[in-house]
Amino acid sequence: MSAGNGLVFAGLALIGVGLLSPVLRSGEKPAAAGNETDAVANTVSRPGRISSADPVSLPSPRELRRGPDGHFYADAQVNGATIRFMVDTGASWVVLRAEDAQRAGIQLPAERSLAMGVGGPVEVVPVTLERIAIGGIEARGVQAAVAEELPVSLLGQSYLSRLGSVEIRGDTMVLR
Repeated sequence: MSAGNGLVFAGLALIGVGLLSPVLRSGEKPAAAGNETDAVANTVSRPGRISSADPVSLPSPRELRRGPDGHFYADAQVNGATIRFMVDTGASWVVLRAEDAQRAGIQLPAERSLAMGVGGPVEVVPVTLERIAIGGIEARGVQAAVAEELPVSLLGQSYLSRLGSVEIRGDTMVLR
């Protein structure tokens, strides 16, 4: 298996991390196939948006170029540390490599969860990121997870859903 295929496989394996870890942690059975909407509505709270009372500046859109492996990458500030992410619009949460979490000063709680990914069970540690920003596009209190043996950190929907829009035009992804 090539390094690029391994990276894709690892990303796909973590797509279900955000959706399934609360279910598995609570001991409930996942919903049957076809009831994914019900499962999400019943087990995962949607990340909160910045309240209208919070000061908000309108940053310039951030453009990301597609990498040679076909993926989009972004350097983001996580709690002040620069972390390299692969943008994964199919991942429910931001998922950090253990090394990146350590660089960002994230103290890992003892709690561990199992999530079912494409490749089978994946052990994760749920955390909350104080701050994550790409350029001037910032979010606070972002749900995330830390996973061992991840080749690159994943920028998932717990951050992306807070943006005004994510658009792909050819080999350019625009974050607003």
